Amino acid sequence: MGRAFRRVTRAAVALAVACAGALAAAPAAPAAQAAATVGACSMDTAAQGIATAPSGGPVEVPRADGRTDQFQVFYDATATQGLPFVWHRGQNAPGGPYGAWERVSSGTVGPKASFVTATENAAGGLEVFWLDHGGFCHSVQGAAGGPWSAPEDFGLQPSPYHGFLVLFKRSNGTLIAMASSGKPDRSMESRTQLSSDGVWRPVAAMGKVPEDIVGLGQPSTVTELPDRRLKVTAREWNRDRYWQITEAAPDDGMPRGWWPAQWQLCATSRCD
Repeated sequence: MGRAFRRVTRAAVALAVACAGALAAAPAAPAAQAAATVGACSMDTAAQGIATAPSGGPVEVPRADGRTDQFQVFYDATATQGLPFVWHRGQNAPGGPYGAWERVSSGTVGPKASFVTATENAAGGLEVFWLDHGGFCHSVQGAAGGPWSAPEDFGLQPSPYHGFLVLFKRSNGTLIAMASSGKPDRSMESRTQLSSDGVWRPVAAMGKVPEDIVGLGQPSTVTELPDRRLKVTAREWNRDRYWQITEAAPDDGMPRGWWPAQWQLCATSRCD
């Protein structure tokens, strides 16, 4: 049996999607605006960093040393755009109390959906991703803690309503991020970070569904096979059909194609 990430709920990474009622819970925004863009990510530089109201539940990230960190999306009554922000807190010792919530950055989350996912990388640092106007922003904290890096556009941007970003950690510590794609030559895209250097490789195509006007949602399952290749399944974003694709070879960072040209239609929702 391979290692599996089922229905975007099981893996060595943490994932949370909080969509329902996100806007309804938002405090009224002041009339003044203080919008900015840093690293292609939307910022609200006038917001004072006050966690006023949560949007969805906390995302838990287990650490290699036994501690747990949490990420949460909070609205801020001082925000000028009416959008929430990502906050973080962590344990100082395994099983111990959590520290105070601290805002990751003034990068805004949304609109229309609050989404955040995070993981511990091979170096022991934290990496967090959030939805930003249909794309994904990314920030990193070093293994010793301290400030977060400035938000940067992560380079994956699915078509509207085609799902979010999914992270999977291979058995050798390599991370892979995947999201559906609206580009004409591909149905999904990925980026890989090798455990040896912690550098995210450029965006790579993950094959094309061989039917016109068919778009995929986010990966439904990701499974690492015994030979370390990944098998990915995904549902059509607006139809109850499932597709699958399996790596031609495990990604070791060398510049070559990892994924077949086409996805295969599954006979059942389990793709077995």
